[in-house]
Parts: sequence; C-alpha cells; structure tokens
Amino acid sequence: MREFTDPDVAALVDLAVLVDEIALCIADLGAGAASQAPKSALPLGADGFFLSIAGVVPRLGLAAAKWASYSPAAPGASGLSTSVITVSAVSTGEPLAIVTGMRATHLRTGATAAAVARRWFPGGVDALVLIGFGPTNRAVLEVLEAIGFAIGELRIVVRSSSSARAVQELHPTARVSRDARSASTGAALAISATGSTGPVGDAGLLEPGGAVITLDGLRTWAGYVPADVVDDRGTAGVRPLADAMTSGPVGRKSVVFDIAGSAVADVALAAQLMERADAE
Repeated sequence: MREFTDPDVAALVDLAVLVDEIALCIADLGAGAASQAPKSALPLGADGFFLSIAGVVPRLGLAAAKWASYSPAAPGASGLSTSVITVSAVSTGEPLAIVTGMRATHLRTGATAAAVARRWFPGGVDALVLIGFGPTNRAVLEVLEAIGFAIGELRIVVRSSSSARAVQELHPTARVSRDARSASTGAALAISATGSTGPVGDAGLLEPGGAVITLDGLRTWAGYVPADVVDDRGTAGVRPLADAMTSGPVGRKSVVFDIAGSAVADVALAAQLMERADAE
C-alpha cells in the first residue's frame, strides 16, 4: 500500500486541476452519484477532538476515510493537528494508499473555498478579506492565485502586531490589519479560518450581495441571516452546497458558506495523487 506524505502532496497536486475535480465531486454528491457519511467527533482532552469523515465517489473508483485530531495549545501558541486518510478501491474495498500529514487537508480545503469563490464570483472580486492567516487561509490564497482568481485588493486580518509585520513583509501590496470589522467593510468576499470560539467577523459589513466562506464555523460570524446559510454537511433545513454550486448566484443575494470539510474533496485529492504517481 502506498503512502503519500506532505512532500508528495506538494509535488504531485496540480491546484487548478484539484479545484476542477472538487467542483465535479460536489456536483456528484448533489446528483446522488457520490455519497459521504456524517462527520463524527469524539473528545480529546478538555478542548480538543478526534473526528472522522468518509466518502465514496464511484466515478473516480475511489473511497476515502479520514481520521483526524486537534489538540489546542496554550494561549498564543499553535495547537497540534493530525490527519491520516485511507484510500480504497470502490470495486473491491481494497486499501490502496494512505495520505499522512496536514498538507492534503489544507490544500483540499483551500481548493474547496476557491471552487466556491470562482463559482460565485467568476470575474473575481474588488476586495477579498482573509480573516486569519494560518496554514488554511495561506492555502486558500495559494489556490486562488493558482487558478488566476482576480483580486483587486487583498486584505488580511491577523491577531498580533508581530504577525501583521511578518505578513506585510510577505505580501507587501496587501492591506494587513488586526481589525476584522474595518477590513470587512465594503468587501465582496470574506474567508475566515481562525479557530476562534466567538464572532470575529460581521457579515453585515460586506457589500450588498457579498459572500462569506467560513472554514471555522458559523460561531465566528455575526450579522448574517440564517436563511442565507449554505453548508456542505447536509444539515436539515440548510441549503446544500451542491445545490448552490449548481445554480450559482441568483440575484446576487448575500450568502454565508459554512464549509466544514467534505469527504468527497478528500477523494478528489487522493484520485489526483494516485493518477500522477502512476504517471511518474
């Protein structure tokens, strides 16, 4: 059985192809041509968790199951995240590969956000706000740049002055601040990945018809209308992501995409790893 590590993922994954494949897998899910189990979570210590997700995409001939964990650290320090994805053949159930490390999760999350952004704003946006700039939102920006998503002004919100200085050096043309409200005001699109347990953003400050993509849960946002929420978990009474991706924006209504992580996105990434490894 093969093992793909973080360096393998970095070397083998074509980000533009991954975005396209994730969009197709989400469409498969909406059409009933793919399936995924509800996410399950178990406690890890006082504030951490284990979680598992699994999905099957017959079109790709693959299934994937992820076992992941998060253990928080002391205030001001980074917590520990782990992930192992097992990839199996749909035809036989035979295990084919494992994908270890966090790079796969960061890239598939970034690619999912990019697929949503491209579908909702095919011409790009005048202003994009990234709230939080850890590995997840750095991956989001990496993927958006890889697909040529047009960004008029990039605004990045971080927690500390030292982080602001470091990010400004890396992205000298970006507007870097610690004020999420100011940064969000008038923006077309805001993407959050903070790990915060309370609101850090206000959807009501975006331009009319603006969109939020929250990668850290609805708890990090205020000012939104519950009826405007779209999610990728099949929550009862909430519009599914697959439906929104199929229909696209209608009348440029404001929307909040609650993206918790889809197992079919893991399958999409695993399929590319397997295909490109075979080609080499």
